[in-house]
Amino acid sequence: MLVLLSLAATAAWAGPPYITDDPDIPPPGGWEINVPFILERTTETDMEAPLFDINYGMPAMYGLPHVQLKLEIPVEVVRKADGGTEAGPGDMLLGVKWPFLEEQGWRPVIGIYPQLLVPTGDASRGLGEGRPAYALPALAEKHWGKWTVYGDVGYVVQTAVAQPNYWYEGLSINREISKRLELGAEIAYNSPPPTEGYSNLAFNLGGTWKMSEHLNLLFSAGRSIQGETKFMAYLGIQFELGGTH
Repeated sequence: MLVLLSLAATAAWAGPPYITDDPDIPPPGGWEINVPFILERTTETDMEAPLFDINYGMPAMYGLPHVQLKLEIPVEVVRKADGGTEAGPGDMLLGVKWPFLEEQGWRPVIGIYPQLLVPTGDASRGLGEGRPAYALPALAEKHWGKWTVYGDVGYVVQTAVAQPNYWYEGLSINREISKRLELGAEIAYNSPPPTEGYSNLAFNLGGTWKMSEHLNLLFSAGRSIQGETKFMAYLGIQFELGGTH
């Protein structure tokens, strides 16, 4: 269940502080750096402490469009049900996000976000998948005044033994409460791996608090409606640096 573990060991396919990702990218030459602590409670307690999520707005050049380049490096801490603990580097994530259609009239922003999970974590200790995984989501976002709605639909190809491929979907609704505070909710779903025999459906409540021009506090918490995740939480700092808007 990689998507719900996206708020833990494989937060990989997610958009902070939620599971669902949006098509927004940093401005050309700009950086968005997220440093969260992420906790998921299942039969094991899995925490990334911290996760380094580094995103760069690559300017359009040589006929190539303005895109986001992503590098995500987790530090995993896994406390197992038998009382044992494992800690170390997790799997690294690389990605390119391209919003190829701008919002115009009734039409939302639409983009794609291909990603590669590189098996840099020690799978024998539960710190990684042991083999590469690939994701190709489509993303969309629409604004109405102080309201923002976005969603994603993606397919994950896993090459690890006994790890089936699957679809995932998410929808998030957010509202600007003030110039400094935005609150939102989401619901996320992924197709059932055959070995588990059930679908994973989860919800989250969260938001963003703008602490200064370049610094945001990101937070969310939720759990599975159907699935093994009893509790999941995200608390992090976001740095927005450089770039021309």
